Amino acid sequence: MPSDNPSHTKKTAVETVQSQLRDQILNFDLPPGTHLHVDNLRLKFDVSTATVREALSRLLIDNLVTTERQRGFWVRELSIEDFRSISEARKIIEIGALRSSLDHRDDNWEGDLFAAYRKLKLVEDRLLEGQENDLTSEWHVRNRKFHDCLIQNCRNAWLIDFRRQLHQHSDRYHRLVLKDNRKYRDVSKEHADIFESAIEGDVEKCVALVENHIDMTVSLITKHLTQSTEGLAVSLEANQSSRPPHLRTKSQ
Repeated sequence: MPSDNPSHTKKTAVETVQSQLRDQILNFDLPPGTHLHVDNLRLKFDVSTATVREALSRLLIDNLVTTERQRGFWVRELSIEDFRSISEARKIIEIGALRSSLDHRDDNWEGDLFAAYRKLKLVEDRLLEGQENDLTSEWHVRNRKFHDCLIQNCRNAWLIDFRRQLHQHSDRYHRLVLKDNRKYRDVSKEHADIFESAIEGDVEKCVALVENHIDMTVSLITKHLTQSTEGLAVSLEANQSSRPPHLRTKSQ
């Protein structure tokens, strides 16, 4: 039977623009510092100015976009300090949500976690075989799904929502170092240990493993950004060389 409320099954224009811009920001199709011209985005998406402004306002709430008075909207910049702050907050929120979820685990949670871990392991095995070009984006999707499943039985909706925002920002940094991530650490083993401790119901061990998992990422990304900030800027500029002027960063 069709839904009586189409809004539950079909995105509004604002939601569509918001979703597409979010994906472009997270994938660096819109690099840090990009000036987001409302009028150009209106033409690009074939929507009203009000729709674009509302979509950008929602991304502003998610901290993916910043604004300067009388100067418009910009894609949020990256920095080591920002990532450390995100990770510190993420540990607090993630651990609280994880404890709640593990305390309320049930058969459905266990089945979902088994499925999510299995799909993540499959893509990690293929990445180790060198199929990176085809699977990098899919790894991010499955990695997020696995971590989402770990905390899905958390009974605090505020923790879940805050965690979603923090994980989204963390993932933006994580995308910068996927190659080095596999070179300097065994992420697959970390995921396996987290999975096993969660299934066994060993709350303290699982908490410790997730905390270490986050700390390892902080260490790696901090090192990467410290050593390659200039290289990152050059890489992003090269990726923008064929972009229209309205989708280039402030520095250009």
